[in-house]
Amino acid sequence: MKYLFDTNIIIDFLRGKAGLEQKLAEGLRQGFGVSSITLAELYRGAYKSDRVNLNLKLIGDLIGLPEVKLLDFGRTEAQAGGELTGRLEKAGKKLSMGDALIAATAKVNRLTILTEDKHFDRLTQFGIKVEIV
Repeated sequence: MKYLFDTNIIIDFLRGKAGLEQKLAEGLRQGFGVSSITLAELYRGAYKSDRVNLNLKLIGDLIGLPEVKLLDFGRTEAQAGGELTGRLEKAGKKLSMGDALIAATAKVNRLTILTEDKHFDRLTQFGIKVEIV
């Protein structure tokens, strides 16, 4: 497993956004991780949408794939997330708690974050690998 998929990558894939198929196919071949934080964000989006049942089915189908590993958020990830946000805030930079916790999950599991959010680039200084598509 090489990648931890950020929430926006999964959402755009589920919506059929052009250009993601090849990168996601690569991730599927190698297997990829989904943080329990990302899963919570996906469920939040599903429940506030107009198509709750469809979106819940899509999420269930995705996390049910054998190539997908759900990575639970625990004590080690919490400490890494607190360190990230603390060090960034001390330097006068902000990062949403959700993104920090996803990044912490990637760091602890030694995975590359696959994302469309350019602000993840500033996390490479903490040893977090990021690939922006």
